Amino acid sequence: MSAVIRSATRGRAALAELGYSAGDDEPLRASDASFRNGGKYGVEIPAINTFRQLEATVGALRDQEVYCTRFDETHGSILLSSSEISDMLALCRENGYGLLIGLGPRPEYDVKATFYRTQFGIEQGRQLNNSDAFAQCVDEAFRLCELGCRGITVYDVGVLKVLGQLRARRKLPPDLVLKTSSHCMATNPALASLFAECGADAITTAHDLGLPVLQAMRKAAPGTVLDIPTDVYKSKGGFIRWFELAEMVQISAPMFFKMGASVQDHPYDSVKPEAAAERVRRVRVGLEYLKVHGPGAIAPIEAADRLVCLPVAPGG
Repeated sequence: MSAVIRSATRGRAALAELGYSAGDDEPLRASDASFRNGGKYGVEIPAINTFRQLEATVGALRDQEVYCTRFDETHGSILLSSSEISDMLALCRENGYGLLIGLGPRPEYDVKATFYRTQFGIEQGRQLNNSDAFAQCVDEAFRLCELGCRGITVYDVGVLKVLGQLRARRKLPPDLVLKTSSHCMATNPALASLFAECGADAITTAHDLGLPVLQAMRKAAPGTVLDIPTDVYKSKGGFIRWFELAEMVQISAPMFFKMGASVQDHPYDSVKPEAAAERVRRVRVGLEYLKVHGPGAIAPIEAADRLVCLPVAPGG
């Protein structure tokens, strides 16, 4: 049987020369990397957007005895008062959970983002289109750090670059973790490499990437953590990937599973206590699949690792 002649031969050769994957048919290989303090994976529950939602989720984790590393607030810091942020950070700190908080303002809240509100606005994504909003975003990063937050989710890659520069100059805490939102659309290895160059410690991948692309991202951005959605909101496809968790952690480590979102129709839906409990139950089911299909004991991230994003005391 003769070999198949592939298309785009020059393109594939150029990618290979630059160290990128030249196709989706490369065999899967295990990543040798781990978190700095040990462990291969963490678990993040996203869209924990109020103190009440956080309280209900922490209670459900305790009641169901389910492992979780950290939470991710997604509506944006400008929708939260300093007192509520402080309460959320304190609850996480007291219970040993990390917390990332999303930056605002974003175009959906910005009076100057006219194009964003048109039928073509999806093309803008959540990139800011004016310097006032950009400055306000940077100022929000200062506020969050002063309150004790050590994990920020960024929606604009330009903002990411500036925050990375400020952290390098010690204007922001050196232990601050910067993570790109899925809305930055890390859809290929070259973009993952670019985000890493701009200061990202963690990259949330696009929701439906196959295992070959995730493997190529790990190769292209070796110093970053990949945050990979394992089950998603119905409005984002509604898929559940439990059978791939074992492969994900092997090829993508160090990485975070983003788990529990499939309970909701939309990320802006209110999460009542019943929904929080169901989200935690789904995390438990997913981790059971990982235990059954994974290659022996796979250790989670150490609690003291910087990538946990454990809050510190205000002003610390």
